[in-house]
Amino acid sequence: MVLFAILFSLLIERVWDALADLRSPVWFERYADRARHRLGADRLWDGPLGVFLILLLPLLAVALVQLALAAMLGLLAFVFAVLVLLFSLGPRDLESDVQRFLAAWEQGDQAQARAAARHITGLSFEPADPAALGKAVVEGILVAAHERIVGVIFWFVILGPLGALLFRLSCVLKDKYPYAGETGGFAQAVLVLHGVLSWLPCRLTVLGYALTGSFGDAMHRWRDEASGWARDWLAGNRQVLVAGGLGALQVEQELSEEETGGVSTQLVRAALAMVWRTVLLLVVVIAVITLASWVS
Repeated sequence: MVLFAILFSLLIERVWDALADLRSPVWFERYADRARHRLGADRLWDGPLGVFLILLLPLLAVALVQLALAAMLGLLAFVFAVLVLLFSLGPRDLESDVQRFLAAWEQGDQAQARAAARHITGLSFEPADPAALGKAVVEGILVAAHERIVGVIFWFVILGPLGALLFRLSCVLKDKYPYAGETGGFAQAVLVLHGVLSWLPCRLTVLGYALTGSFGDAMHRWRDEASGWARDWLAGNRQVLVAGGLGALQVEQELSEEETGGVSTQLVRAALAMVWRTVLLLVVVIAVITLASWVS
């Protein structure tokens, strides 16, 4: 069921443009705000316990339904798994965001291109320099592939719908309450949770980039820069994705300007293509494991 749920979800995501609006996380953001307000500013709740309590209700609801349907192993369990996975992927469609950026940039509409770039990178602002903007978009694609797709699928395989939703909600909390350096606070607890959940799937994502791009360059870049992340391994997940992904694409950290005004549209397309090759490789691996379990 896991394999078919993943295939159906990815297929539906590709053909249903309105899905991004339906899986908006606004409801959870409002719920988190209200929950934090009710918990108050007490230090007891402003940390891991507060994060746990905020996540408890939606995750418990999904877990109870998942357990209730597990015994059936029928259509209802499959439909529920697909619905939760569809909500957990994204919330925005990476392909649509990238194509929107490319179309706007090539048409000379920098305002729309920069708006699309913000959706890709997750930054509240975008670099003014076109070359820096192109670099930010490429890096954003490499990171977003893990945040929106691979990480969700990984935890769906491990824990089913509960795992997919847990990873998605951790991403929502991370984006809503960005870590600003304070210790022992709610934002730090969110960062730790997301860092732990992301540690293994982000490295599997880089392995996928290496296998579908330049393996030697990806591993070389990863190895050379890994020493700088040893002390901050949680925040280093993003650097792992960027370094390995740029290595797999065989580009230097500083991207050169091209005739497009500094944004290498060819490299943006190459990054997106490598992402989809990585997703396809992941699905193939899951399919092989599934078939092997059936045969045995």
